[in-house]
Amino acid sequence: SSGINAEYGMEHIKNFPYSKMEPDVNRIIQFARKRGATIFGSIGTCWGSYLVVKMSALPDFKAGISMHPSHPKMMTLLEENEEEAYKEIHCKQLFLSAGNDHENVFPGGLGEKVLGDKLRVEVFPDMVHGWVTRADISDEKNNRDVSKAVELFIEFFKENM
Repeated sequence: SSGINAEYGMEHIKNFPYSKMEPDVNRIIQFARKRGATIFGSIGTCWGSYLVVKMSALPDFKAGISMHPSHPKMMTLLEENEEEAYKEIHCKQLFLSAGNDHENVFPGGLGEKVLGDKLRVEVFPDMVHGWVTRADISDEKNNRDVSKAVELFIEFFKENM
């Protein structure tokens, strides 16, 4: 058990639309620019994929990675249009989806329909939502798929940044 009441969690998420997080994103980008950064990538797990989608519309972002993405559910809660958000993305994306993640983050889903060749989707059918960060890697299947996910996102950043 995560220790968080699911209803409370859903209500809590409503407090964090991108407009509320955007000032922090801008401060971080400015901080990095002052230290020489010129291009950016983002990586997020679970509802962090929402921020990946939003930041991937910014001009200096070259790649976005979403592991067991929850942005479809989050956008529904925030009454945002997922398709329109995808249309604003200009950089390459990698979705690492668990077997029980939302259909929009699977091959043939809304993400792929809108993003086309800007999106690579890797499905891990043996994994459940949260596996990258919470899986018991002493289990052989979990270790295999977490290791593969790490290899994929390192390779993806190397290729696209």
